[in-house]
Amino acid sequence: MEAHIMNDNKDLTIFLHVPKTGGTTLNSIFIRQYQESAFHNHDTYDRQIIPLSELNQEQKAFIRAVAGHHYYGVHELFNKSFQYFTMLRHPVDRVLSLYFYLKESNYPGYEWMKEMTIEEFVQTPSEAQNNQTGLLCGYSMVPNVKIAKKRIDAFEIVGITERFDESLFLLKKAFNWENIEYVKHNITKSRLSKREIPAEVISLILQNNEMDLEIYEYARGLLERKLKLLSKQEKGELKHFLKTQNRKFSKE
Repeated sequence: MEAHIMNDNKDLTIFLHVPKTGGTTLNSIFIRQYQESAFHNHDTYDRQIIPLSELNQEQKAFIRAVAGHHYYGVHELFNKSFQYFTMLRHPVDRVLSLYFYLKESNYPGYEWMKEMTIEEFVQTPSEAQNNQTGLLCGYSMVPNVKIAKKRIDAFEIVGITERFDESLFLLKKAFNWENIEYVKHNITKSRLSKREIPAEVISLILQNNEMDLEIYEYARGLLERKLKLLSKQEKGELKHFLKTQNRKFSKE
């Protein structure tokens, strides 16, 4: 399907992609909503991608959508009205998923953790400790729950990985997206289940991610309220969408 020009009310839509929250799958849906020239994948972790800061104003003028692993604040590189969305995940599941993904993949810049145990990894401040809060606050800021909640309130939609399809449905409604069917991306095959992880490791993750847990619960509550406020017709559409998705993945 040829991408269409979205009928949104802002000049720039930014997807703040928190690692291991289902964002790669979501990005595959996001990118198809725009013409190729209007979309920029701004991933601060990928050195092969041209940073937005190196683009001139003429190049930026064509961009209407930005996505990538970046901090809050990308909008400051543009002179445009903007809107953000993101996905958050329970910190225990996110940290475990990130550990096993990095162990299994050859993601550039993470060779240092290949020999790390899970116990060692969860003590890594930059990756396994309140990373979601830090990304929401911004590059130059110390992670702060109050600021992160303020960002969440200002975002158009903050989805929850554990309720991915419901989050996707709200994004479709908010941004007038078309064709939101998807296949799952970046599934880590070698990951252990949470039941197989030592209890002391789970406790350590929770201890090191108190801020992430608080903002996750806050965003989850907001999502639940948005779902309750759907009209009768919208609830019917959501029910049909969930049924379709469940039927599709039950066959895999």
